[in-house]
Amino acid sequence: TMTDSFHLPKISLEGLEKIIIAYSHVPDNPTLDILARLTKMGSAAISRNNKFLMDIGVIAGAAEKTVTPLGQKLGHALEYALGADAQAYWREAISSNSAMMELITTEDIKRGMSEKDLSAHILDVSVHKKHAHTQTGARCLIDILLESGLLEQDQDMLVAAPAQPAKDKAQLFGLQAENSAPDTKGSAPPAALMGLPLAGQNTTRPDMPYIMLNLTLPETEDLAVYEKIFRALRENLLGLPPLP
Repeated sequence: TMTDSFHLPKISLEGLEKIIIAYSHVPDNPTLDILARLTKMGSAAISRNNKFLMDIGVIAGAAEKTVTPLGQKLGHALEYALGADAQAYWREAISSNSAMMELITTEDIKRGMSEKDLSAHILDVSVHKKHAHTQTGARCLIDILLESGLLEQDQDMLVAAPAQPAKDKAQLFGLQAENSAPDTKGSAPPAALMGLPLAGQNTTRPDMPYIMLNLTLPETEDLAVYEKIFRALRENLLGLPPLP
C-alpha cells in the first residue's frame, strides 16, 4: 500500500470490472494473453491497470500478477451482480490504501465538491499529471468511490459518506441472525441476493409454510460452492424459477 500517492486506473469502471472478473477466473499466474482473451481487450490495456489494482489489493505479485482472495471475491460479486457484496469488497479494497482514504477525509470533500474539482484534486494527489487518459482514470476512481458507498452524490456535489458503525458479517450482508452469534467462517453470498426470502419475509407463495433452516456450510474460499447451495435451495425447496 502506498502512503502518499497512488496510481490511477487507465480505463472506465466498466472496463476495469471486466479485468477484475478475468483475473478472478484464472487464480494461478494468468498470462496477459489469457486475460486478453477473457476480456476481449488488448494485453497492453490490461497491464496499464495493474499498478492501480495492486494499490488497492486486488492483485499482487512482481513480474507475474495473481488475484488476491479479496480480488477473487470482488470479481465474483461483479460477475453475478451481487450489489451489496461488490460494495463491501470495493470498500475493503479502497480502505486498504491510506492515500485514497485521505481523499475522502479532507474537509473539502466532507463539505462537498463538484466532480470537476474532485477530479482535479485526485490528479493532484496521485502520481499522474492532468491529461485526457488520467482524467478518465480520475472519473473511474470517483465511480469506484460511489460504488463503494464511501462517496455519495448530493445533487451536483460529491460528498464523503458519513462513517458507518462496524457491523458483523450477518448485518453487513443483510441476513437476519436470530439468537445466534455471527458466523465468521467463510463468506457465503447473501441469501437475499440469491433470491431466497429472509426470515419472516412474505414470498410469492403466501400459502407456503414458514420454514427455518440451519445450514452447516463448508469452509471454503470457493464462492461457487455457496452459489450452488443457494441455487439448489431456491429451485428445489422453494420451487422458484432458476436464476439467470
